[in-house]
Amino acid sequence: MRLCAVQFAPKFKAVEENLETAVRLVTQAAAAGAKLIVLPELCTSGYSFMSGADAEPFAEVVSDHLRAGSPRSMRTFGDLARKLDVAIVWGVPEKEFSTGDLYNSQVLILPSQKFWVNRKLNAFGNDYLWAKEGQTNPPIAEWMGKKIGMLICADIRGKSDKIEDFYEPGDADIIAFSANWGDGGFPAGKWVRSAKENACILVVSNRYGQETCNNFGEGGICIIEPSGKVHCEGLLWNEPCVVYFDAP
Repeated sequence: MRLCAVQFAPKFKAVEENLETAVRLVTQAAAAGAKLIVLPELCTSGYSFMSGADAEPFAEVVSDHLRAGSPRSMRTFGDLARKLDVAIVWGVPEKEFSTGDLYNSQVLILPSQKFWVNRKLNAFGNDYLWAKEGQTNPPIAEWMGKKIGMLICADIRGKSDKIEDFYEPGDADIIAFSANWGDGGFPAGKWVRSAKENACILVVSNRYGQETCNNFGEGGICIIEPSGKVHCEGLLWNEPCVVYFDAP
């Protein structure tokens, strides 16, 4: 299965423009044969919310995606997954319907429209200003015979820096990792160590650029094998790009 990590710089609160960019890059990846395509953290909205009131207009009730008038990114990526026969992972501000709580979340959707939601467990930076931390371990999806885990940025950067806090080695063949990583060296040592210690492929999607008070640096995406070998052919600094790896 061909895996793809995507890099671009979401514009803050510019949902329509961000979705257009994401759709273009996902379509490019699918044309190159990718079957699992991972987009950055909060790629629909940007990152730098200052409060719940600031974030709420951009948050989606993702569980409602099959009804008329459903959230925009769920419709967009759900339709695209069906059309292109790919699985897509992306980051989005999520609103829990029953409580109104807001989360920094990640969604994986299949062509069948089956989907999984992961809520960021370790708040970092602006997350503290608007997002509640997830309360359950991230899910394991299944696609094309592979078990796919899901993690968001500080889930291996903040209070906990090891995937095994959420997944035991062997639980997942692939981890879809959506990040807004910022500066700190490339590839991050924590990425490589996590892939090796958990015997999984880590698909690192990331962003770049300045957004209000946050500087995310030049970016950097890659796909890391369980051996620790890093694949970043096609990486461009400070530009939209994609990186591929053919998983055995």
